[in-house]
Amino acid sequence: MRKVPCVNALAATFCLLSAFSSSAEQVGPANLERVEVAGRKSEVSKWFRAESQRFVVYSDAREEDVSLLLDNLEKLDHVLRLYTRSLREAGRQEPKLTLYYHSRASQLREIDAGMPIDAVGLYSSCASGVQGFGVHLERIPSLADEQLDKSPLNDTLSYVFEAYTRHFLYRHTDIRIPTSFIDGFAQYFSAVRFSQSQMVVGRMPKEIAGYLRLLTDSRMSSLEYGDVLQENLANAHNYAGPGGVRLEFEAKSWLLTHYMLSSEDRRQRLNRYLGLVDRGTSPTTAFESAYGLKAAEINQVMWRYGLRGTDALRVALPSLPATSVRFRALPRAAGEFVLADAALKACPSRPAGEALLKKVAGLAAQFPNDDLARLTLSRAQIDWGNPQDAMPALNAVLREEDGNFEARYLLGMANLRLAERTAGDARRAHLQAALGHLRSARGLNPQSPEAALAVFKAEVAATDAPDSAALEGVISAWQTAREVDALARSAALAYAYAGNADEAHRTLVSLAQNVRDEPAARWARQWQGRLEAGVSRGDILAEMRRNPASDAPFKEWTLDKKDVLQSVAFISNAEAGAAAIETMALNTSDPRRRAELAAAAQGLRMEATMRRKSAPDNTKRE
Repeated sequence: MRKVPCVNALAATFCLLSAFSSSAEQVGPANLERVEVAGRKSEVSKWFRAESQRFVVYSDAREEDVSLLLDNLEKLDHVLRLYTRSLREAGRQEPKLTLYYHSRASQLREIDAGMPIDAVGLYSSCASGVQGFGVHLERIPSLADEQLDKSPLNDTLSYVFEAYTRHFLYRHTDIRIPTSFIDGFAQYFSAVRFSQSQMVVGRMPKEIAGYLRLLTDSRMSSLEYGDVLQENLANAHNYAGPGGVRLEFEAKSWLLTHYMLSSEDRRQRLNRYLGLVDRGTSPTTAFESAYGLKAAEINQVMWRYGLRGTDALRVALPSLPATSVRFRALPRAAGEFVLADAALKACPSRPAGEALLKKVAGLAAQFPNDDLARLTLSRAQIDWGNPQDAMPALNAVLREEDGNFEARYLLGMANLRLAERTAGDARRAHLQAALGHLRSARGLNPQSPEAALAVFKAEVAATDAPDSAALEGVISAWQTAREVDALARSAALAYAYAGNADEAHRTLVSLAQNVRDEPAARWARQWQGRLEAGVSRGDILAEMRRNPASDAPFKEWTLDKKDVLQSVAFISNAEAGAAAIETMALNTSDPRRRAELAAAAQGLRMEATMRRKSAPDNTKRE
């Protein structure tokens, strides 16, 4: 490992420049504050709330584990902001990201019953909000400087860091392609580790290291690097099926990203590479042009680099304020609704939403006076039942606490949904009520993207000429939550309505490149054509008012790669063993011995086939 006093990263595009200082101040342990719940211990939930500078976490794990998680996440977030400085609009106030930190992976099934095998995390993005879900797999250690490059990589941090880095690119930048860079960047930062005075970057994640060793030992390859750059996985074949192909894609994406970040010259070239891709050049052609390589040379160059070039860097930790964590215990009643409330905000399918409504109604009957119970049931009724049923409980909450943002927002949404179902004077009355409540909610929480989008929807429904404040509101919300496609779509239309063609085009480009959401990408391509051909403000307003079916959530799962790697290794060894035994059989003159060897080889191949059929598929994306 190389130790350096400072590092430049992605000059002009991802730049640390002089942000790392060898004299960076020591960061002390997290500053903790605890708010207790009055009453008997039996009245306190196992779930609690923790809040730091940029995160809100709900967890049923241990407080000390959550404190260490937040300390590491705050450091990672700060480093990612330095790496992506030139790609972000600085100075904007952002909503805190809400995370759920589960003590058991099985709890993810309460958020989505269709969770894939080996899931250890989830990010859900939709018009109702953005949430992350992680799992406590093992205790997070505090590391001294000398342990950064030697201690085993902690699984909890690796998977949380991988998911958050990928999410960070979606939320704070317009990078949507190439997928190999997004995945490689996420894998690269999954292995960053922090002490109180230093950090190490560039370590090889465990399963990535295991797969690359298999490639070196066996030369079995499912994907050329051109396939990785293009994400051309459809025709690839792997010992462990689609899951093995995905793991190879991630391993080679990591190696490509490590290569592109490994020197100042290559970081400069990465700037050019991403710019070419953004302007429509295919990733392979862009890589050839930026790095001065022919496509036929990339495999050999990366093979040599993987054998001798993957150094890690130890750098002085950026100067950070100490992480401040505030804990608040939750009453037992509130704890009963934590996951149901999260599941509703993850925009479930209709069958799942209706099942949640039934479940929450039963729970709420046990706690009729609890605010979270009333709010969660109201959200379920608005989304999956009769919005009118939610109004009495919401009004009751507001009588007790007029400044309750959630109640005010939901009351606005109830009226907005009722306006969609009515006509004439009733529709106008509901729209005016919706506008009043939603504007009040926006005033209570100006950083809420969900409230901003709802205000925008209500205003374009209520008027034939939305004013500049309405347009600027949804644009501002999108700028702080770029991963929500419903916001991106509304912002693009708001730009176009205001006559800002350049920004409308830029926003549509980001949507059109989003391979995670093909319906949104298809819509963006259609509107690129319409704007170029010329479209009236009336047509734009009509599109603003439309509620497209593609407002479904995007769910990106984080999966434990151990089982896939074990399957690949087992099948590879079995196939290699069978081939070796068959060679021995060909070289023996003893018929009996030949038959024994042939039977042994056949047995190994049968075991490989059975393992291949049962190999986990880590390709599920919703």
